[in-house]
Amino acid sequence: MGKYSQFDFLAEELSLIGEKDLLSKIIYKMTKTSSVILTIEVPLSFYLRAEVFCEDITELSEMKFNQGDLMNLLFNDFMLFAKKKPEPLTIFRLLTSLERESEGISNLEQQQGGNVFKLIHQKREQKMQLLQLRFRRKAALRGEILLADMEEVQPEHGYTLEKVLALLYCDFVDKLRKGNISAAIDSIISSLIGPE
Repeated sequence: MGKYSQFDFLAEELSLIGEKDLLSKIIYKMTKTSSVILTIEVPLSFYLRAEVFCEDITELSEMKFNQGDLMNLLFNDFMLFAKKKPEPLTIFRLLTSLERESEGISNLEQQQGGNVFKLIHQKREQKMQLLQLRFRRKAALRGEILLADMEEVQPEHGYTLEKVLALLYCDFVDKLRKGNISAAIDSIISSLIGPE
């Protein structure tokens, strides 16, 4: 079994399940409800465009909305898709499709140490921006389990949680820049303020 994020939640979960002593049970309960911070690196131009988008959503909804909120929505939407179509091959095809589309934009490269994924643009050198994202550990673990399931249909597929997040982010910002997300804007605003 591979490592599916910088934290390797799946291996940690497997090691904690079934522990008998009280301290291990307490640690297991605490880690299950904790949140974690995952780090991805994105092109500065994408980061700035997403930042402006988040400010627009904040102004339109009159509720605070930041890039972490955006990424949680994108990841939750991805996981909802995976729940509705729990076929690892379908998920793999979706991710490879996003990756192919992003190849026109960039290549994803794992930096030394394996903790950060860097989006490398082919056309010109771009400044990059680190984006730290807070997720519920439970959601991150679900993402890793999904990636582990994909190993059944595509061994050593190379996807990690960070790579998936970067793909989702860049796909969204690319669609945003092209003006293809008006329905998403309405959906985000209605989820923040509720139906009118």
